[in-house]
Amino acid sequence: VPPPKDAKTRLQEWLQSQGKPLPTYELVDAIGQDHAKTFVARCQLGEQQAEGRGGSRRAAEQQAAERLHELLLGN
Repeated sequence: VPPPKDAKTRLQEWLQSQGKPLPTYELVDAIGQDHAKTFVARCQLGEQQAEGRGGSRRAAEQQAAERLHELLLGN
């Protein structure tokens, strides 16, 4: 059984199936002390965008991708 796909992969595959371009990711902020930072990332596709937060840049990007995917699906 293959491992479940992460949010960025699911979003990318869905966008490709719809014939749409891939989103861009941007690190917006890193808040807090060095040992306990919270990262804020933005995932954007055209005019649509979503932000995510996490304990790492990757986690923040994953959350942003999940939120953008939900937004694009109308959930």
